[in-house]
Amino acid sequence: MESNALSGRLLDTAGQLNMQTARELLLDVYQDLYGPQITLANLNELAGDLSRVVGRSRPWTGKFLHSIIKQYAGFSTNASLTKALTILAARLDGLNEIQAQAQEMKGLLAINELPPGTVILGLARRCAAPGCPVRFVPTHPRQKYHSKACAALDRRQKQQPEARSQKRVEYSN
Repeated sequence: MESNALSGRLLDTAGQLNMQTARELLLDVYQDLYGPQITLANLNELAGDLSRVVGRSRPWTGKFLHSIIKQYAGFSTNASLTKALTILAARLDGLNEIQAQAQEMKGLLAINELPPGTVILGLARRCAAPGCPVRFVPTHPRQKYHSKACAALDRRQKQQPEARSQKRVEYSN
């Protein structure tokens, strides 16, 4: 087990909050907002807040959160609820919106020096060159390739079949 720098919560080896820790985080968030007395009205309000945090169209209910707290069979947290709890807890700890949504990543490769705490905005995409395994965060919205070499290779591969088909057309005339 290791500690997450943003929330101080224990993570399992996959980097996700485990079920028991997510339940404890739910209780901590609830008690920070409403105190020790658990009521369905407060749980409904918290469920609505958590749903808005992750943009859930069908919100969770207070009864669902209550079932998780009471550890009823068949009720468990999922990745979306865990993410909402982590973001809300980070906000309660005084982190700004971007820091609250950021997550530590292992296996991140960077070309430039990134100081600790750097937040990378943007979504990673796969390089458009056939067979290229690289995923990258584009520096421009229309960027399709992670390197000029991949762009040139893909361009050459696309031009070769066209050149062959043009030769075939010339011979058939």
